[in-house]
Amino acid sequence: MSDASPRGSSERPFRPRCLSIDLEVGLRSGRIRQLAAVRGDSGERLHCRVGDLAAALARLDALASGCSFVLGHNLLAFDRPHLAAVAPRLRLLELPVVDTLWLNPLAFPRHPYHHLVKHYQDGGLRRAQLNDPLLDAQLTLDLFRDQMLALQQRQREEPDLMLAWHWLTTSGQSSEAVHSLFATLRRRPRPDDAEARQAIARLLAGRGCAQHALEVVDAAAASGWSLAYALAWLSVAGGNSVLPPWVRHQFPAAGKLIGHLRDVACARADCCWCREHHDARRELRRWFGFADFRAEPAAADGDSLQQRIVEAALRGEHLLAILPTGTGKSLCYQIPALSRFTRIGALSVVISPLVALMADQVAGLRSRGIDACVAINGLLSMPERADALDRVRLGDVGIVIVSPEQLRSPMLRKVLAQREIGAWILDEAHCLSKWGH
Repeated sequence: MSDASPRGSSERPFRPRCLSIDLEVGLRSGRIRQLAAVRGDSGERLHCRVGDLAAALARLDALASGCSFVLGHNLLAFDRPHLAAVAPRLRLLELPVVDTLWLNPLAFPRHPYHHLVKHYQDGGLRRAQLNDPLLDAQLTLDLFRDQMLALQQRQREEPDLMLAWHWLTTSGQSSEAVHSLFATLRRRPRPDDAEARQAIARLLAGRGCAQHALEVVDAAAASGWSLAYALAWLSVAGGNSVLPPWVRHQFPAAGKLIGHLRDVACARADCCWCREHHDARRELRRWFGFADFRAEPAAADGDSLQQRIVEAALRGEHLLAILPTGTGKSLCYQIPALSRFTRIGALSVVISPLVALMADQVAGLRSRGIDACVAINGLLSMPERADALDRVRLGDVGIVIVSPEQLRSPMLRKVLAQREIGAWILDEAHCLSKWGH
């Protein structure tokens, strides 16, 4: 990967020997309407509004001559298949591929990811104007430069993580360019299996269940990019980061690995992670500072009913909890919701019909220094509503309280679809009888 590693201002500029390409394809026809490309090393450009597609593809192929790899954003799932469908003999299709969409969660796992990439389901590029493939090809080069700089920093700070990524992302086919990228950054060959598994074990230590971590390490060779994305998220877990929505959709195993490590308690008494993060009393003290749950109302055996409810919710069980007014009902769902948010980044959706109660819930949590809750109802101004939806979308909150009629909103449903939902909570039973349909 010649000159693919960014340099300081006193050294050579960033000039990867690649061709960055982008296509505009008709939504209904599926035909290529425009194509564009930029050479990373020379800056040569090509932009064709397709009339004679064969001639345009020939020019594109000629521009790729001498390149070490092809670069694109969502290249593997979109641009390359379209090119292969119309011209399977293109020489550029034989070149190794680097997809900046796939690299982005590794380079920028922490919210808000990268300013050139939208935090939406498709992970598309942010652009100043639509339908400009030449601009997108240049934006992809800019993004790739920033990704390489970020990965260089990761190599200095977390060499184990880079080692694990090098091994995990280059185990299958079409990995030649990615291998070259990591080999350039690490200045080392691809690690062997034993070395990689040892690094992954070190990365998982203290970040999840020890027993489940052993299982993940044993199966690591088959986990590939999914485990790479899981490790990226774990490296910044506990803040406001979430797995990008497109990762959850295209690599569902990534979320399952995180859940297996952090959201499923083992039975071993010596597992410090599970004993700390799945213990109802410890979570009560952590979030609310109380030493113990309310003794009343009590279960049939005399134990705290409040504690029983929280324990069942922490285990992820479906449950109906009935408590008298004023006996700490809200805490029964707040503790599991906040715990799940910090463990796996999941969102809990609370359906509540009372606007005044929503405000009280948010204010009560904020008075304890908990800012991970937001309410959405019809009384919000447009700027307030937009801010609340952004906080939900970007992973700033773990609890969203909505009035029942808000679920008719296409925008709210679109935002919810971009988060992993940890629980649906009906705060009042009559929400189900009145609005359940």
